[in-house]
Amino acid sequence: MADVNIITEDFINSSAINSSALANAKKISKQGGFKKLCITADNTLIFGDCYGSGSKPYNSSVDCSGETPVFRCSCPSRQIPCKHCLALMCEWTAKKTFTTEEVPEDVARKREKIEKRAEKAAEAAENPKAAPKPNKSAAAKKLKKQREGLDLAENFVHDILKNGIGSVNKAAASQYAALAKQLGDYYLPEPQAIMNTIIKAVNQLSEQPDDRETNNIIALCVRLGSSIKKSRAYIDSKLESGEVLPEDSILYEEMGGIWKLTQLKELGLYRENTRLIELSFTHVNDEVRQSVTDEGYWMDLGTGDIFRTENIIPYKSAKYIKSADARFEVYSVKELYLYPGSLNRRIRWESAESSPAVAGDYKEVLEKAEESISAAVKKAKNELKNTLSRPYAAVLIKFDSIEYAEDGHGVMKCGDETIALKECEFYTDACSTLKLIAGNLEGGAVFGGLFYDAFDHRFTFSPFSVVTKDDIIRL
Repeated sequence: MADVNIITEDFINSSAINSSALANAKKISKQGGFKKLCITADNTLIFGDCYGSGSKPYNSSVDCSGETPVFRCSCPSRQIPCKHCLALMCEWTAKKTFTTEEVPEDVARKREKIEKRAEKAAEAAENPKAAPKPNKSAAAKKLKKQREGLDLAENFVHDILKNGIGSVNKAAASQYAALAKQLGDYYLPEPQAIMNTIIKAVNQLSEQPDDRETNNIIALCVRLGSSIKKSRAYIDSKLESGEVLPEDSILYEEMGGIWKLTQLKELGLYRENTRLIELSFTHVNDEVRQSVTDEGYWMDLGTGDIFRTENIIPYKSAKYIKSADARFEVYSVKELYLYPGSLNRRIRWESAESSPAVAGDYKEVLEKAEESISAAVKKAKNELKNTLSRPYAAVLIKFDSIEYAEDGHGVMKCGDETIALKECEFYTDACSTLKLIAGNLEGGAVFGGLFYDAFDHRFTFSPFSVVTKDDIIRL
């Protein structure tokens, strides 16, 4: 059992949902917002009454009696911890006077409930019951509903290509947007997102669109058409066979399925005792899906596999969900869960132990890098030929030098091979940052995304980070 001495400035900063909540908390503390500050005799709980916009003060507490701190407040905020709990911790680190008192009755009741839940969980672990049988009837009903929605999406594609991209006026675009919204009733989030992307691209067409703009929309239509075709075949085969439950297929998630960790484990999609190190991290803003994704790429130091993590935060929930950040340690994961896919599978874990990265870890990363550009491109081709794949393949490639021409374009060399460096919208300014440090790099490996430019018919490489013998430099 911990106590309130775990509360430090770093702890407060890492607990805050966002910078606004932290700034408001410091303001409350600075202005003397608390009329009462208390601590229990065993140093496991601090609590107090804070002035707010209501007629009565808010009762805030930080309970450190369990494995993880529990933040409680009577204010209406949905943020956890709210600004009042953060302010209470600021009062503690500011070494304000806290009066020793007994545990409040409401906190004592909530502690008791937590203890009872823990006891029940322990009993369930010792005496596991048979898992409830999946509802096959509900799964089949959902598949049939999705099948109907695919027909709507297919009509959309045919209509766009039949009438011509340039003929779509504002009225037609508005009708298409209504159709895309309707698709949300059919549990098809990915086809719906592609439709919205196409509509957005059509609306942004210039009066005299060039081939690149037109080709982009055609590629999106091909992607949607392929998604419809593969999804329909997937649904038909499952309904025909009667095996309507989830399987190891990316189509399950493409069509709105949400994986449970128990399902992934049943399918054998997990690894034990895995050591991971993060190669890059960024925030991806997706206006079409109305969300921001905290995206990290990780290497399995044992196998060299490159995975990704995703923390998806919808715009409407942004102020209630804490954003993730870059991680620089090595993580030892007892049970690592893998989502269906091939290259760059998404991963997740429930708990892990971290330790500082050392020179030996960076050496392991470099040993797993691709030895040639052609080998990396071959791997990317196998991934990108799947129209449902992401727009790039994340790879780690060794390099001999990075050079820049007079016009500012960069080229990475590996032996006799070269590849052009190109900025990626998800890692803005990465190329310009690499240009600043390129002269000081003495070999190593660059981690980034291999893109295929259908217009220029060539691969380009977007750098995300550089791995050296003693560091990973985030670009």
